[in-house]
Amino acid sequence: MEENDFLHPDHVMDESMRIYGLDASSANKEKKTGVEWYAFHLIEEMKQHTLTKEERVVLFSPTPLLGVLAHLPPQWESRVLSWRLPRGWMQGRVSWEMWRRPVHVLFVPSQGLPIIFPRDVKKQQATITTIHDLGFLRRPDVYPPSLRRRLHHVTGRAALRASHILTPSIFTKQEVMDVYHVAPEKITVTPLAPNHTLYTLRSTEEKNAVVQTYRLSPHYFFSVGRLEAKKNILTLLRAFEQYKERRGHGDPFELVLAGFPGYKHEEIDAFYKLSPFKSSIRFLGYVPEEEIPILISQATAYLTPSWYEGFGIPNLEAAACGTPVIVSDIPVYHEVMGEAGIFVPPAHIEAWAKALTKIVDDPALRVSLQQKGLARAKEFSFARTAKQTWEVLRTSVRV
Repeated sequence: MEENDFLHPDHVMDESMRIYGLDASSANKEKKTGVEWYAFHLIEEMKQHTLTKEERVVLFSPTPLLGVLAHLPPQWESRVLSWRLPRGWMQGRVSWEMWRRPVHVLFVPSQGLPIIFPRDVKKQQATITTIHDLGFLRRPDVYPPSLRRRLHHVTGRAALRASHILTPSIFTKQEVMDVYHVAPEKITVTPLAPNHTLYTLRSTEEKNAVVQTYRLSPHYFFSVGRLEAKKNILTLLRAFEQYKERRGHGDPFELVLAGFPGYKHEEIDAFYKLSPFKSSIRFLGYVPEEEIPILISQATAYLTPSWYEGFGIPNLEAAACGTPVIVSDIPVYHEVMGEAGIFVPPAHIEAWAKALTKIVDDPALRVSLQQKGLARAKEFSFARTAKQTWEVLRTSVRV
């Protein structure tokens, strides 16, 4: 790729300009989960902000940008930093780029920093990163040992060395302060949000079409996310089994789960194979993003029994679709959802079974939760998140 004038080594640190380097590697993945969607929607909303004549933005990625991510406004540029190895792009290739052509502000939305990064106050350089959660420390039992060690290393280094830290919630900010003793003024909370264009009320025709495609009962509970220990899927299966036992023959409800297998999936699979109600449990695997909100919209309730999270976008996405949510009784879910949900202790199988029964038998409760959820979801937007992020990036250097 040809170098642009504003990225030439002789001009990068020109005091008349401000170069913002954004890591777009997560946003550019074809199949995205939580952090990848956060990076994607944030960058797309950041594009909507007008730059001053001195400002430029460069998006770093190991491969060419895909789809709408490649549509760049004036004063934005893509820079492909090729890397042949399966791992180490951030530590190796981005570090090399920062040594050759440092930017004024580097923003990494996935809490890992390169070995070499801009952090010279005199040169008006800074590095910003987002720390999403500390689940690997608080619940190490639900993480693979190798991933836990890697997250412990990169997150601790980011917390101690970044110029400024973003967190998605007040809860995560407090966690970072408690664990890494980071000063509160060094952390800014930038809440996440649902994609309001995609996650919205859907027509009956749309819902019926998707239900028929997947051959589902019109009566089901739904959950989407990696099928792993962290998401507490076993508690959900056990609770659904209790629910079905009490309802007896003729109960039409299914438990529908979408997502890839994850850590300790074999335990989930073993339980499912022995369940007397496995014919009412559906694993859909990967579902295209455009179909998920329709599946959510048709569900009687959206379920999230996670042991630990840093925010919980799927709960807001379900609320934005007008679907009642039943979620773990953990601090961050109270912070995000307010009164727009039923909160159940993540380890209490009996309480989860009762919550399923309650949501089925109480139409007035479903309507109340739908109204509260729609109102709550509207309080969050990536436009606001982008505005807050730009404020942090710009105040980290003198513009």
